[in-house]
Amino acid sequence: MLSPAQETLLRQLSIGDEALPASTAVPPTSALSGRTAALIRLAVLILKDSSLASYQRSVNAALDSGVSVDEMLALLPLLAQLAGCTTVVAAAPKLAMALGYDVEQSLEEIAG
Repeated sequence: MLSPAQETLLRQLSIGDEALPASTAVPPTSALSGRTAALIRLAVLILKDSSLASYQRSVNAALDSGVSVDEMLALLPLLAQLAGCTTVVAAAPKLAMALGYDVEQSLEEIAG
């Protein structure tokens, strides 16, 4: 479900890699659409250090609203700039898991 670049981004963010990728902006909308609302809900979950179950519900709702994985991942570096890297380091593995990617397992495989 995730591309190698997306997996790399989630791994980097999960371990607080100093070389965070540049933020990519979410495309603008003329009104608060379902897609925009889904991205805002996901951003709030990230900022509040919510549970994995909350991430899973929000990711599924975002995907159903037409939000791409790249758009969801674009929130992480943006929020790192706004709220700090610690918030994103805590959130990235949960977002990854909600997207079907286990960052911890991947890191173990890379280390081993």
